[in-house]
This record gives sequence, C-alpha cells and structure tokens, in this order.
Amino acid sequence: MKLDRSMIEADFRALIGPLCDAVGPSGFEDEVADLLREQMAGYDVELSDDVMGNLIAYKKGNKKGSMLISAHMDEIGLIIRHIDKNGFLWVETLGGIAPQQFFGKRVIIKTETGHVDGIVQSLHPGRPDRCSEMPKSAQEFYIEVGAESREEVLEMGIEEGNPISICYPVIFLGKHRVGAKALDDRALVFILLEVVKLLNGDKDVPDVYALFSTQEEVGARGAITAATRIKPDIAIALDMSLAVDIPGVSESRYINELGRGTSIKVMDKLSSGVGGILANRDLVRDMKKIAKVHEIPYQIESYAAGATDASFMQTLNGGIKSGGIQIPMRYVHSYEVCDVRDVVDTVELLYWYVKETEI
Repeated sequence: MKLDRSMIEADFRALIGPLCDAVGPSGFEDEVADLLREQMAGYDVELSDDVMGNLIAYKKGNKKGSMLISAHMDEIGLIIRHIDKNGFLWVETLGGIAPQQFFGKRVIIKTETGHVDGIVQSLHPGRPDRCSEMPKSAQEFYIEVGAESREEVLEMGIEEGNPISICYPVIFLGKHRVGAKALDDRALVFILLEVVKLLNGDKDVPDVYALFSTQEEVGARGAITAATRIKPDIAIALDMSLAVDIPGVSESRYINELGRGTSIKVMDKLSSGVGGILANRDLVRDMKKIAKVHEIPYQIESYAAGATDASFMQTLNGGIKSGGIQIPMRYVHSYEVCDVRDVVDTVELLYWYVKETEI
C-alpha cells in the first residue's frame, strides 16, 4: 500500500494555519485542543482529557501491547506579571524564549473573553532602532495595549496571569516551506492527527494512545502525568530537530537539514549534561528498517542539547521503551521554518511504524 503524499500535503497546507494561529502558551492550550476535537469528530477513537489539560485519543487495536505517541500542543510565550498605573503590562516568560526575540513584536493577549492585541517595547527610551544594547531580560520589556491607566486595561478584560502569544503569521515560502510561530510543535500535532485519520477504521494495530500533551515547554508536565497513568509499552515523542543548514554554520555542526527527510532520534540531553534521552535501540533499529523498506528518506538526530516528552517518559513506571521522530526545523522558538516534504515523510514513517511494529 502506498500513502497518498499529495493528500497528506494538502491536509497540512489546509490545517497548519489554524493550528499555528491558535493561542496556546504552556498551561493555556485549550484553543488547540478544541480544534483537534473538531477534527477528530467521527473517528474511531475515544477522546478524553485529564487534570493537566492533555487531550488523549485512544484507539483500541487487535494486536497486543500499547503505544503512546505524544505531540505537544503548547507554545513558548509570555505571561502578565503586573499591570502598572499607566496601563503598561509587565511580563515573565513561559518556556525557552530569549528576550531579543520579542523586541518590537505584535502580541496577542488571551483573556477570559477573547483576544487583545499589544506591542512589545523596552525600557530604553526614545527610538528602539537607536538602542546601543539589546535588553537582556524579560523585566526590561513592557507591552503597550493603548490604555492610559490600569483601570482601562482591566476594562479591556486583561488581568495579571493572562498568557501572551507572540504573533508570527503563517506564510508559505517557495515551493515546499512554511514559516510560522509554534511550528514547534503544531506541525507535529498535525502529523499525529493525520496518522489518527489514516488509521481510522483499521484495527490491525496495537492499542494506540495519541497524546496531544500540555506544558512540554516548561518541563513535559502533561506527558509525565499521562504516561504515568496510561503505562504504555512504548512511548514515542514527536518534536522538532534543529536544522542549522544556514549561512555561517559549518557543515561539521549540522544536526539535520531541511528537505532531506524525517529525523529519527538517537540522543538528546539537557545543557547540564544530565537528563535527556538515549533512545531505545530496538526502537531506533525498527524505525530505520521501516524507513528503508518503504523508501522514506530519513536523518539521524544525535544532539547534545534540549529534550522532548520522551526524555521524561522513559524513566517512568520502572522504565518505558522510548524514542522520538522529528521534523527538521530552522529558527526554533522564533519565526520557525519547516519543509512540507519532511512533514509528509514523517507522517509516512509514523504510520508504518504503528502498523508494522510488534510489541
């Protein structure tokens, strides 16, 4: 059987805009979850959520064993710490976001009743283009929402604790590429959703838990909670792999490249050198074998920084066979760019892995 690559690409181009435009910083992923519920209505999965806000699509299979596949719904962002008497908002970061990345950006504030636009500025007075030194911490930035007092801000429905998404509109670049905010991890959320769609009506699989997880960017809290409860035999995290095939980076420092295929994780680890994952060798072997049989181009990720849901799930419940499948991605945690061909390759690898793996 051959999967219809053109159909998968068309689905991606249709859905990636709504997925990435959804406002969903860590802990506030409900807009993404609501969209996914709509997309999976009528599929042969049982939908549930939990106290962490995870969305789980459970598919009962006829083969032995269970497999949990996670893709995180949350994005990096900001959260309002204080609203001052003059109507300016002061913020903290949610996830790994560097202050340089939100200088002068449009932002979207998520309130209890809707969205409010704002603009990020810094403490440096006068013209931002004449700043001699870039601000180094979130405390040096504030958000302008057009208000003249704290009271006016509150009347707009904005209050301390509201999450904020940085606005990078979805744009299609050239023949094969797309740029947006939150491609980490909404492009992988699409991949998991598409595999759920492709498996609809197919019982020749193990029990599959498609986990659309929360709070990955602040420590994989959703995945830890779900995997502890589900106790799967295998756990696979879908995430991005850094593509640094860009000007100024020597080839010896490349991790993965855009347009060269899906990425199979072998290793990641936190900057401290502690934590991260050495992927289960049987999983890596099986993924490579399946990719070769189905002529799916793949790369290997063996990267000494960062972590994914799998990095935290592997040591739960006495140990879970864990690994990861990624798409290469440029400019992570800013205006991210991925290649549609890599997305389709990853859908194919994940689909065949679920279908052909014996647990």
